[in-house]
Amino acid sequence: MKMLNKMTLSAASGLLLGCSPLAQAGSADSVVVLQYHHVSDSTPAVTSIDPETFREHLQYLQDNNFNVIDITVARDAIEKGEELPEKAVVITFDDGYQNVYENAVEVLEDFEMPYTVFVNPELMRKHSGHYMGWEELKEIQQNGATIANHGQTHAHLIRKQEGESDEEWQERMRYDVITAQEAIDENLGAQQKYFAYPYGEYNNELKALLDEWGFLAFAQHSGPWSKWSEDTVITRFPASGIYANLNTLKAKLNSKAMPVSAYQPEKPLVAHDNKRPTISVTLEAGDTLDDVRTDALQCFAGGSVLKPEWESDTKFRVSLEQDINIGRSRVNCTAPSASESRYYWYSVALIRPNESGSWPD
Repeated sequence: MKMLNKMTLSAASGLLLGCSPLAQAGSADSVVVLQYHHVSDSTPAVTSIDPETFREHLQYLQDNNFNVIDITVARDAIEKGEELPEKAVVITFDDGYQNVYENAVEVLEDFEMPYTVFVNPELMRKHSGHYMGWEELKEIQQNGATIANHGQTHAHLIRKQEGESDEEWQERMRYDVITAQEAIDENLGAQQKYFAYPYGEYNNELKALLDEWGFLAFAQHSGPWSKWSEDTVITRFPASGIYANLNTLKAKLNSKAMPVSAYQPEKPLVAHDNKRPTISVTLEAGDTLDDVRTDALQCFAGGSVLKPEWESDTKFRVSLEQDINIGRSRVNCTAPSASESRYYWYSVALIRPNESGSWPD
């Protein structure tokens, strides 16, 4: 494997077209974050991308002038209000599977693209060989990867155990998040506090804890990362399984962040009998909104195309036409740009439990 230190690789990603990471013709205020799991043709299809298709993704990014940047470069620019390079992309992997090391790392290094791997230390210990170990994580870290926190157990964190008090749940969260970070820091040196929610599941209580503990947290429903993103609900575009299709991924890679200032429901977890929750979204007035073709804004849930009901120039509601299934789902809203052939994108996550308060993985 190529021996590139992290600084070199981060810079190289921005120099793909002879430009520095944060200076090129054209700039933007958002970044598309891609989420992968397995890179293999022999693992569950729903969370996998085969190695050949993964290489095609990277080749497309390079051939079409995308700027793959380090996650910390993206964070610093967004936090400081600096402009990002046009067509900025961050690449992430959840779980740290061994097949990522075997089938993706060398390809990423060939393309000189930085990436982040979210890991579960307890699962690494219990299932040696299925996940990358600390030595492999040290190696890829030295070659430019960022290693981040996915919790100890990959459990459904927002589900309380039977008879569990609020205080006991908070202590369990402390174990799952804080001790995982301690294990990562102990084995790899002090790391930035990035956390990816297992299954993309969160609630306001967990968000508050992660904010208190100083983490940026990443979810699994779609949309670019921007100044309008909550620090504890940073959206990502899944790029595995049915989402690995490059033809449909292209529009997402070219998407822009919709300027959303408030939304309902804030909590993805809805009541079992709330089969058709109403989505309410408030947009922030300003230059960005002036470029959003709100007259052409549409939302999508399952196979339905939903027309918004506008309550004002900046606030709309969407009523679902079909019952949402038990488990995780999302409502995606898009609107074309008035100035270029791209779409503004926003997504609301939903989780509907069964009668016993559970749902599938």
